[in-house]
Formats: sequence, structure tokens, C-alpha cells
Amino acid sequence: MRTVQRRFTLIGAAVALLVAGCGSGPAQVGSAAIVGDTALPLETVQQRLDVVLKKEPEARKMHDQRKLDTVARQLVTLGVQHQLIEQAAAREGVTVSEEEVAESVEQAGGADLASQNTVYDAETFRERARDQLLLVELARKYVDRMEVTFDYFFAEDNKDAVAKAKQVAADPRKMAEFVSAAPRSEQGQSLGKRGQVVRSAESPQSVQSPLFGVAPGTVVAFPPDPGSAQWIVAYVTDRKTDVRSSGESSTEQLTPQLLEQIGLRLVHALAGNPEIRVNPRYGVWDSTAISLAPSEGELSGYQATARQTDS
Repeated sequence: MRTVQRRFTLIGAAVALLVAGCGSGPAQVGSAAIVGDTALPLETVQQRLDVVLKKEPEARKMHDQRKLDTVARQLVTLGVQHQLIEQAAAREGVTVSEEEVAESVEQAGGADLASQNTVYDAETFRERARDQLLLVELARKYVDRMEVTFDYFFAEDNKDAVAKAKQVAADPRKMAEFVSAAPRSEQGQSLGKRGQVVRSAESPQSVQSPLFGVAPGTVVAFPPDPGSAQWIVAYVTDRKTDVRSSGESSTEQLTPQLLEQIGLRLVHALAGNPEIRVNPRYGVWDSTAISLAPSEGELSGYQATARQTDS
């Protein structure tokens, strides 16, 4: 019994150290992250980590620091996403009813059953269900109304893409040079273009792309497909959210899961682009993945506001 008690005491100590992090975190003391003016308390992350430890059948394995890091990072990611969703829904006047939340939870098998083998308990599973429904409704509101205009070119790999994206961010005039020097496809077509226009009503699935989630004047670099070695660099020059489509609504053709992903892509902009600060103990905010990454070197993409220069 003493061995078991000691083991769980050590686990608890490890969790406490993980949650406390280092002293150079966000300016507001006791925060795991800050979204705009709203803090995600360290205490909340501690409580949710405790839930995971209690639910984990082999809790002693959670003493492995790397595993605790991964779980904590996921919890902070969900906390930041929750704040973004709440802020976006409030700004957009989007709501879902308790009946809709209850129905969604019931379809998943009930909160107790559905939260098994997850980082949720029954209460936080209901919260997540509400967030997912709000994302769907936010997507429905905009998926037929968006249009982005951008210049782009393909790069050899992520290092090449990020290096060139940083040059464009420092001087947007470099974009024309990179587009002209873009590689060519096997058919001889240039893999670069200026003034490309994409409308969400014509290509609703494209709204999942980082291109639709950033403001004009933003440079982005990311792989067009997950796992792709080739990356794309783009400079967004215009973004509209009031374009009307004369055809059938795109939402009728999209699954709730896809709408949820679209809503997640748009949520930061719809929340008013609040600053996101993360306690460095948990990693860094990855705007491309809309989640935390362990470090700057593990980001899934690049985003930066271009410096304005005289033409």
C-alpha cells in the first residue's frame, strides 16, 4: 500500500510541476494561456489533468513526463479553442439550445459513455459538444459568403517555404519575384500565380485552408495536403465575407464534421483576432493548426503580417 501511495504522490507532484511551469509565462499570474483579456487558469488545467489521471487505467504510466506534456498541451489547446469559440459566438450572435446539446450528447452515447478514454469527463464532454455545435453554426453563417484573393507559389519544402515567406513578410514586393521563379508542373504549367481568387461557395472545402482564416496583408506558408513535402507560400491581398452566391447553399452538401472544421478555421477571425499568449511550459500557439505545438521548430505552418512598404 505504501508503494502505491508513494507512486501516486510522485505522480501528483509531477502534475503540479507540469502545471506550474516556469515563471516567465503569460503576464497574468496563474494562467496557462490568455486569449485576448480572458485567462485560462492553471487551476483549471490542474483539475482536468487530475480527471485524466483518475480515469486512466494505468495511471502510473502518466508519470512519464512526455506523456503528461502531451495531455496538458491538449487540455490547454481545448481551453484556448473554447475561449475563441465563446468570443466568436458572442460577436456573431450565434447560439445553440440546451436541447440541441442534449441531443448531440445522446447521439454520442451519453456523456458518461462517450467521455471514456478521452480527456473529458461528463461535464466537459457536454461543454465540448456545445463548442462543436457552435462551430457548425458559425461555419453555416459564412461558408457561402467568403472570397479570398492571393498571390502564391510552391516551394521545395518547409524550410524553403518559411524562409521565402519571411522575406515576403519583410517586403511584399518580393512576392512578384518568387511567383515569376516558381517551379513548373510536369505539364509545364507555372506553380505560382498573382491575383488568384477563390470563392467559398464554389469550393467550400477550401475554407479549411489557412487562406480563409487570415486578414488581408498576411503571409502564410503551409503544406496544401497533410504530409505533403511540398509547401505553398501565399500573400493574401483581399478577403470578403459578404459575397452572395446565386446557386444552391453549400451547407446542404457538407457534413457536420466538415462544417466544424471550417468553423474552427474561421473562429479566430470571428472572435476579433484576439492575441493568444501561452505559458511557454506548454509550448507555443500554432495558428496554422489552431492548436498548441511543443516548440517553434514544430509549428505546422507560418503566418505573419507583412510589413507595409511604399510601392
